Amino acid sequence: MKFALLAAMFLILLDACTPDAPRCASWPAGAIPVYLVDRGWHTEIGIPVQALDGPLGLYRAVFPGARTILFSYGKKTFFTAPASSVREYLIGPFPGPAVIQTIGLSTTPPEAYGADRTIVFPLSGEGARRLSAFIWDDLAVREDGPRLVAVGRHPASLFYAARSTYTLMHTCNGWVAEALRAAQVPISSQGVVFAGQVMARGARAERRMCGASAVPALP
Repeated sequence: MKFALLAAMFLILLDACTPDAPRCASWPAGAIPVYLVDRGWHTEIGIPVQALDGPLGLYRAVFPGARTILFSYGKKTFFTAPASSVREYLIGPFPGPAVIQTIGLSTTPPEAYGADRTIVFPLSGEGARRLSAFIWDDLAVREDGPRLVAVGRHPASLFYAARSTYTLMHTCNGWVAEALRAAQVPISSQGVVFAGQVMARGARAERRMCGASAVPALP
């Protein structure tokens, strides 16, 4: 048991420390840029506003003038208000209601946060549609739209209730990996805990997708 635990921790650390892959040398024809952003302890997904599909397109009106919308996931009590004590940090990982954060950017994530903290995936139109569907399906939607639960530190940051629950096996970074997998990005969410794991796996996925002459399609 101890050996298995040590082996698992070694694989997590190895995964998190894998160096980033180089940027795309050439862009596949017809690709839509979707961004994976490293925000320190968690990761976010950036979608160009014109690529928001179906009902998720309402965020074009929520954030007028935005060029990119960022989506991320987290535990409601921990994500909407910064922890102020050691006790809050200790109970943060325990299960609880979750929220999806949305941020409207007037630029692209590489320009806002730096190219070294951003990975760009060339998605097919179908991949972009699946990504929008994944996010929309996890929003707690009422008759008047997604249920807003909190406003961030500035008006460009809004938190909406999620249908899924935050757990130790379904975390902020795991949710991002699941969303990218749903979007036909060749990435696994299995065992994902840390942001570094998502970024390392994302870098390998970017390398695979950039090496293709056309946008890959996964089943």
